[in-house]
Amino acid sequence: MVFNSLNFAVFLLLVFILYWFVFKKNAKTQNILLLVASIVFYCMADWKFIFLLAASGFINFYLAKFIAQKKEGKIRSLFFFSGIILNVGLLLYFKYFNFFIQSFVTLFNYSGAGISFTPFHILLPLGISFFTFQMIGYLIDVNNDEIEPTGDLLGFCTYLAYFPKILSGPIERVQKFLPQIQKKREFDYGMAVDGLREILWGLFKKMVIADNCAEIANTIFNSSAESTLYSGSTLVLGALFYTIQIYCDFSGYSDMACGISKLFNIRIVNNFAFPFFSTNIRDFWKKWHISLTSWMMDYIFTPLSFILRKYKKTGLIISILLTFLLVGLWHGANWTFIVFGLLNGFYFIPQILKGSMNKNKIVVKGRLTTSLKEFFGMFGLFILISLTAVFFRAENIGHATKYFHDMLSGLIYSWGYVQTFNLILSQIVLLGVIIIFFIIEWLGREQEYAIAQLGLKWKRPLRWAMYFAIIFAIIFAIVILGGKEQQFVYFQF
Repeated sequence: MVFNSLNFAVFLLLVFILYWFVFKKNAKTQNILLLVASIVFYCMADWKFIFLLAASGFINFYLAKFIAQKKEGKIRSLFFFSGIILNVGLLLYFKYFNFFIQSFVTLFNYSGAGISFTPFHILLPLGISFFTFQMIGYLIDVNNDEIEPTGDLLGFCTYLAYFPKILSGPIERVQKFLPQIQKKREFDYGMAVDGLREILWGLFKKMVIADNCAEIANTIFNSSAESTLYSGSTLVLGALFYTIQIYCDFSGYSDMACGISKLFNIRIVNNFAFPFFSTNIRDFWKKWHISLTSWMMDYIFTPLSFILRKYKKTGLIISILLTFLLVGLWHGANWTFIVFGLLNGFYFIPQILKGSMNKNKIVVKGRLTTSLKEFFGMFGLFILISLTAVFFRAENIGHATKYFHDMLSGLIYSWGYVQTFNLILSQIVLLGVIIIFFIIEWLGREQEYAIAQLGLKWKRPLRWAMYFAIIFAIIFAIVILGGKEQQFVYFQF
């Protein structure tokens, strides 16, 4: 059951009605409903691992209390490191066990060892990267005396399993979420309407832009692994479409998650802040997958840079490379993700050497147009991110290498690409919609999401015409795709 399905719409409507009309008595009853709804939601997605999720919640809840009770000494350290090892161990086993073993076997076989390895059939629990990072961050904050451990088991479990964020984040901080649900929530009409607008925009990004881009990108990438069917220019197009796909897919999910949560008068982290309107890599990562980036900066980069501070800029470079190595590895057990992470880390080096890491400039704030320098900065960064995304999408390093080789080979453009998609008109329409989409994003780039303020001052008929136009585009996209349901990209992480 995913956000863009009819089943979820029915589920959300039912929970909404129960939340505001039946369980509205106090915070406890509201949290009971949210927890039960979250358990049902998770079980409908993958019931096999609900006990793993529950065990993670109970163990980390009590470990944090034990850590806080022991003010100092070996016992406190024992509880803390036991929790970190437990949480990291879950990730290593479910997500990386086969990858590490296979990598070691391959390494030994280079020396002629002749070792064989049959990967274990290990199912990956949905959302494990997200809820495990939340638990690790919680234990670290408690151990560093930055927060007090909560004594509210119901609230803590609700925080962990909260259905808008359990499958693909954001990676929410307990100190920002719990205070909201430890008091009774009153219905806020303005927030609910804002939530519906954000859900609508998220659906548009996912179903109109991302899913249609996926049709093109998947065809090009899947074919490129086996043959040299497409020209270099078409492969560049595939990388660009994939970059737009993954942005609209994941940010669309995040918009829907935030919007759904607003229906219950709860705010969660906005995971994207128009990253393609950045002119440098640091600003890009401050606006892309914000909850993961901030988590990595707080719990990985900051401690590393403190330890290596005596090495000055060299220490900063090592810290950023190790941090982005983990960012890449977080996404999956594949060398392509490691290369993806390291490349992004290397892109930071010029800024570190120039000493501009602490600068955070908002592009053309308060202005409609941009200078040529800013425009080409944004365009160049988008191309760089798109080329790097080839590693993110490729099946393996060999596939990525072949993709780049064929891309740079300078082959003459092949019209076979157009024939593959039957009508060139549909591709022109998609490009036109993408241009309109980025214009709207540009106009709304200083807001929480692109249409947060769009049309609010218009007359009601004109405002509703905009809503119906978006809804019509979503329905039309469903018809074009033949009703095929595209899974959210980040469900695999």
